[in-house]
Amino acid sequence: MDLVTDKGKNGGETTTITITATMKDRWVPHFLSMLRYMERCGAVGSSRTVGIYADGDGDFRPKFEWDPKFADYENEEPVENENGNHLYDAG
Repeated sequence: MDLVTDKGKNGGETTTITITATMKDRWVPHFLSMLRYMERCGAVGSSRTVGIYADGDGDFRPKFEWDPKFADYENEEPVENENGNHLYDAG
């Protein structure tokens, strides 16, 4: 994961993240659809919970690679943690 931070027009900062993801072919369209929906919700200002079912007993076992110098970005606690279902919210 590579992060590039820049000052945003609205006083906030933006970060460009590059992540290498490896997963079974059948999961790729579902994973990318989730990301596209997140993007669409942000573009129109719609607040929604977005997720993907991570069947660890099945074949959804993605691997992600990023630069370890950004480890601090991995330490956010979920705002909800019910039975191992985590919800993260920066708002």
